[in-house]
Amino acid sequence: MTHVNFVWSALHNAGCYVFLDSSPRLHVLSFDWFPVENASFTILVRVIETNMLVLLNYVPTHDPRCVWNDSISFAGLEQISFSYSLGELWNQWYSVTRDALVDTARALSSMNMIKKKDANVILHPGDVKLVSLGFRGHVAVRQRIEQSENAHRKSFLTAADWLVSNQEENGGWSVPVERSIADRRLVLPAGWYSAMAQGHALSLLTRAYVETHNISYLASASRALHLFELDATENGVRNKLFGNVWYEEYPTTPGSFVLNGFMYSLIGLFDLSSVKITEDADENIRAGIERASTLFSAGLDSLRALLPLYDTGSGSIYDLRHVGLRTAPNLARWDYHAVHVYLLKWLVQISGDKALNETADRWIAYSWGKKAKHN
Repeated sequence: MTHVNFVWSALHNAGCYVFLDSSPRLHVLSFDWFPVENASFTILVRVIETNMLVLLNYVPTHDPRCVWNDSISFAGLEQISFSYSLGELWNQWYSVTRDALVDTARALSSMNMIKKKDANVILHPGDVKLVSLGFRGHVAVRQRIEQSENAHRKSFLTAADWLVSNQEENGGWSVPVERSIADRRLVLPAGWYSAMAQGHALSLLTRAYVETHNISYLASASRALHLFELDATENGVRNKLFGNVWYEEYPTTPGSFVLNGFMYSLIGLFDLSSVKITEDADENIRAGIERASTLFSAGLDSLRALLPLYDTGSGSIYDLRHVGLRTAPNLARWDYHAVHVYLLKWLVQISGDKALNETADRWIAYSWGKKAKHN
């Protein structure tokens, strides 16, 4: 960790600039700022391999693009420039933590000129070094600015706080974009909910409670269970197949029954069901933990019953869309097959279920070329 001091610069778009430690391992910035009027901040990054300068602008505005390319000429230097939308900010102190390594990779991945198949730019620690941090507009900044290798705990709790603050009345976090499946034969309009997303939120909120004992995290997790108890036709995440309940990553009608998303949701339900609370805990919290246990048990029973349908004899199936649509099955590619295996092994550790373990071991063997016997 290093600390830096302000210096003034006569660069174009004059503002207050901080020249940063250029060590490639110090790619995380943390500081407190008070945006008042036309406030923004920028991080100038150099990509070491190409020597390219990347200017990351952070602007307090709502923009559906989240990040976009707006390359400009800066101080006589041609460089690539991106803006990040921070959402609407009020006149108050904010604690900011940005991982410039991640933000640079996301920005470069968003460029329209990059073909979709090559869109994901992956950067690793050591690939970039920070040049400067700049502030524009009417803004106050506390002088202690920190560079570090990571800010895992702070990012973790910031994400948990975001979930609490942005949870909707029905307990969900809706997806604001349309999702189409099977050549648009199944379409979810913007505003749909995902059992996988709800499950990830349950895991995060539960862990945040264990770390901090802040009861608001458990209260939010308990509210998130509501959508598991609503059918997909009611804007929930529950479907049924042959009488077995299924928590849908994509709650389509007819159901798609994605395997990995379902298992992720089970892990979230288990996390909440297993949390330890004090005897004087709020009754709603206690009831939420019991509901999570019931939902997890029902889901695990469904997994036991339906898992054979995902076994091809040489690999696994990603989902069961073909059952409702009467199409060819959607085979899982090998990286998703590996996800199926590790999620099954995770659930085996939780449940001790021998049948699930046998399936996981058989699926591992498929990865090595083994196949089921034929007649």
